[in-house]
Amino acid sequence: MAEKKPYRVTDAAGPYVAGRKVKIGAIIDLTNAQAEYELLLGTIAPHSAVPPLRTPEDGGAVDLTVRAGIGGGGGGGRKR
Repeated sequence: MAEKKPYRVTDAAGPYVAGRKVKIGAIIDLTNAQAEYELLLGTIAPHSAVPPLRTPEDGGAVDLTVRAGIGGGGGGGRKR
């Protein structure tokens, strides 16, 4: 039997990862073969590499700041 390693489900994941119904921030055990595709998609990360997900319920906060000229397609492209 193949060895399994723990992975944390990232916020890039949908409701399923590697054929399993998951929640963002969950820890799941996968083999290397199961994890390979999901790692490429960014839907999982090695458990020790991702900080724990903080939600408003546990005292965390979500800060989404959009700044002009820094990515995001804000229209700051080439002028004609």
